[in-house]
Amino acid sequence: MEPKKKSLWSLLNPLTWLSAIFGPLVRLLGLMPPPNTEGFKNIDTTDVEDAERAARETEKAIDAIMKDMSPAAIVKAYASASQEERAEMDLSALDAKGVDWLLSLSDNDLTLLSMSTTAGCARSLETRAMKPIYARPQPETATAEILAIPTVSDIEDKKRMLVAERFRQVQRELWLSPGVPNPKPQHAAFTLH
Repeated sequence: MEPKKKSLWSLLNPLTWLSAIFGPLVRLLGLMPPPNTEGFKNIDTTDVEDAERAARETEKAIDAIMKDMSPAAIVKAYASASQEERAEMDLSALDAKGVDWLLSLSDNDLTLLSMSTTAGCARSLETRAMKPIYARPQPETATAEILAIPTVSDIEDKKRMLVAERFRQVQRELWLSPGVPNPKPQHAAFTLH
């Protein structure tokens, strides 16, 4: 963080001179609050040693996993990794020609290899050419919903049910006793004469 540059006008300000002279004296007497230390953790040496031990164990576990991986699995992992992760990957399980071939691939070829199966990556590594094998798409297990097209009689039945419901509603509104308010007042779009 760069210190804030002071302008010439701020140097001519008498308050700047007073704060420069009396500031250390006020801090020495404890009249100014100490700086804010919120957000900082109190770290012991044991915490640092525990973090170092955990990092070493994680690194050993990753190395053990990488040793167990076949060259084809390493090619697939390299193709699936991001640009930053590729720079950190250990390709020692591959021979020199395989490493040269893998590093010479374009981003499009790496994308194709990442979509390929492990067997496809092995075949491409052996021939040093792009020969990916793609997995077959799995069939959908859910059955599709079949929508029925309504017939003319279905439409007529729905219209009759709608008219009957509307008639029952109007009938309830009309047969209220005089002086009793309507419990469900609704605006009727039509009038009865």
